[in-house]
Amino acid sequence: MAQKLIAALLAVAGLATTTPAVAQDDGTVSAPSPNPASGYRIENSDAGFELVTHGVWHSPTAQLPSAGISSDAVLGTPSATSRRGSKRSPGIAPNFRRAAYLPHVYAAETQYGLPTGLLDALIWTESRYNPFAISGAGAAGLGQLMPKTARELGVTNRFDPRANLLAAARYLRQMLDKFGMVHLAVAAYNAGPGAVERAGGIPLNGETPSYVRNVLEFWGTR
Repeated sequence: MAQKLIAALLAVAGLATTTPAVAQDDGTVSAPSPNPASGYRIENSDAGFELVTHGVWHSPTAQLPSAGISSDAVLGTPSATSRRGSKRSPGIAPNFRRAAYLPHVYAAETQYGLPTGLLDALIWTESRYNPFAISGAGAAGLGQLMPKTARELGVTNRFDPRANLLAAARYLRQMLDKFGMVHLAVAAYNAGPGAVERAGGIPLNGETPSYVRNVLEFWGTR
C-alpha cells in the first residue's frame, strides 16, 4: 500500500520515473524494515551484521496530507533564495552515520506529526546525513538550513545535529500545513514557499523536480 501511495504522489507531481531510487544506485544498504508490533527495526550492514534500533514508534495518525492548495494559502512570503539555496551533494555518508541519527529523526517525526520516514528521506537527500555539509549557496548541516531560515527557527548553531534536525522537522511541518500536499511541501523545503506559489506547483528550476523525485523515491523504499 505504501508503495502505491508513493507512486501516486510521483504521478501527481509529474515525476514518475523508472529510475531506481538514489539510495539503491549509490551502493548503500536498503532502508530499514520496521516491525511496529515489536517496536524495533533492523538495518542490514554491508559488513554483514545487523543494527537493531529499539523503541521505534509509528504514529497511527501520521497520514498523507489531503490534496489541494487552499486559495487563502497563496500569501506573500520570502523569496526562495532567502530561505533555501541550491544544494551540492556532500557525498555518500557511511551507513553507520545514518543509523546513529535515525533515533533522533524518528523522535522529530513523532514530535511534529510528520509522515513516517519522510524526514529521513529528506535528510538523506539534503546532506547524506553529514552534519558538516555546506552547499554552494550557504545551506548547512543535516537539514541544509539557510542562515535566515535557521534564525527564524531559533537555531544558533546550524552544525548542532539535534537542533538542525528539529528545525528541519518543524520547517517541513510548516510547509505541509501550508500546501497540504507532500510533494509541494518537499518542493517548498527545497526552493522556498514563494517559489512554489509563483509556479503554482513544483518550480521547474533545474533542481527542485529531481530533488522532489529523489525524496519521494527514497521515502517509498522504506
